[in-house]
Amino acid sequence: MGEQIKVILPGSKEASCRSGISVQEILAGWDGARLPAIVAASVNGTAVDLSHTLKGDAVIEPIDVASPEGLSILRHSMAHVMAQAVQDTFPGALVTIGPAIEDGFYYDFEYEESFTPQDLERIESRMREIAAADAPFVRRELSRQEAVDLFQKRGERYKVELINDLPADVTRVSIYTQSGYVDLCRGPHCPSTGMVRAFKLLNVAGAYWRGDERNKMLQRIYGTGFATQEALDEHLRLLEEARK
Repeated sequence: MGEQIKVILPGSKEASCRSGISVQEILAGWDGARLPAIVAASVNGTAVDLSHTLKGDAVIEPIDVASPEGLSILRHSMAHVMAQAVQDTFPGALVTIGPAIEDGFYYDFEYEESFTPQDLERIESRMREIAAADAPFVRRELSRQEAVDLFQKRGERYKVELINDLPADVTRVSIYTQSGYVDLCRGPHCPSTGMVRAFKLLNVAGAYWRGDERNKMLQRIYGTGFATQEALDEHLRLLEEARK
């Protein structure tokens, strides 16, 4: 039967589970009907992917995609999908940093040509294809040197710089893969690209690498996204009203 661990679920419900079980398996048994709306989970106070496996006793709180934390995780996953779409559509584009922000997400790119509104439409179209593939976001830990080697082979010098600038006591880093696309990231992410549905790319702006005017000027693509199409439509309506 293997080693057993104790898990505390919402409502102070206790369960005994085998060591090595995934958070997703536990939450499916707790309330399978809610699982499609759960983007990640808090395990002993730390946000983790649903694929995270448990080795010891844990307190688990699901993170709903419509909650502020869940929406931020979803938007970060949208940024990863956008980065893949940009590199698929514009070979040679280099990715730098792409976080979730208050009203959406962005990613900064180095690319020799200026992105146009028509380019954003092409990127969006590719994002929808990636989302439709419903590929899992897969987390993997590497040593610093393994990560440097990986991104050097891919020609991603900005990622190499970010790894090399980590504090000396950081010996391992995490990467995420979806549909063959690889990015440096702490995570967590939503379970798969299929949750990336209600999004819209908004505009392109200039941004210096690391916010330093002595560094190269990059292109920042802004997007917004929500848990539902209805919420996205309402946000876009408000943006249009504000413009008027």
